[in-house]
Amino acid sequence: MEFARAVSADAAIAVGAMAAERTLPVDEALVPLLPEGALVRGRSVACSGLLGPSLALAMAAAACRKGSWSAMVDVPWLGVEAAAEIGVPLERFVRVDSCRPDGSVGRDERGDLWGEVLGAVLDGFEIVITRVPPRVPAGLVRRITTRLRSRGGVLVVVGDPGPLSADVVCESGAVRWDGVGAGHGHLRARRVVVRSSGRRVARPRQVDLWLPAPGGGIVAAPPEPIAFSPRPEAASVLSPWGEAPSALSPVG
Repeated sequence: MEFARAVSADAAIAVGAMAAERTLPVDEALVPLLPEGALVRGRSVACSGLLGPSLALAMAAAACRKGSWSAMVDVPWLGVEAAAEIGVPLERFVRVDSCRPDGSVGRDERGDLWGEVLGAVLDGFEIVITRVPPRVPAGLVRRITTRLRSRGGVLVVVGDPGPLSADVVCESGAVRWDGVGAGHGHLRARRVVVRSSGRRVARPRQVDLWLPAPGGGIVAAPPEPIAFSPRPEAASVLSPWGEAPSALSPVG
């Protein structure tokens, strides 16, 4: 915690210098998912689904490469190796754990210590990745939201945002690994379908991504319809979410 405070003080200098900028950049492949094509200061993004943790790291990568600082609070199963694979420069990335060894957050499921740590980290880091405790009270969420807006940071939530009510929700769906043939080869890249929705998104958007791409990082993948058979006798081509493609805004 003391280390995080020290780094936070240094990072606050950069935050002050960049506070006039309303948005923070994301990799080109993620631009179609966000209403402004970037992360907006004072707002939150939730990343859910199987690849929610990887997607959350990807949200921070481009801004960190351009000089922003990012911290990850209480996501114990996500290591710095994963951040590096996605393209986050580790010299601009700090991991802070306030949870117990068993993964429970703070003093109890209400997230008391989580709230203290997160509030301190928001003072100095532009992008903060975290998970929301299962029983966090609404009052604490309001305080965190107020701190987020006043400091001009971006909060990226892994998994269910709970009472936080994220501005944008990015949900990862169908996943496919590439590189393995019939009993030979090795995993080189992972293809995933991601859609965004939420109160800041007028209509749901959908993109296909390589996360990670064959050379690391994240890049756009050509759209690829997925065969979905709700009944053995009838196969139809739907989106990975079980929706007709027309229900999603065209992207790309």
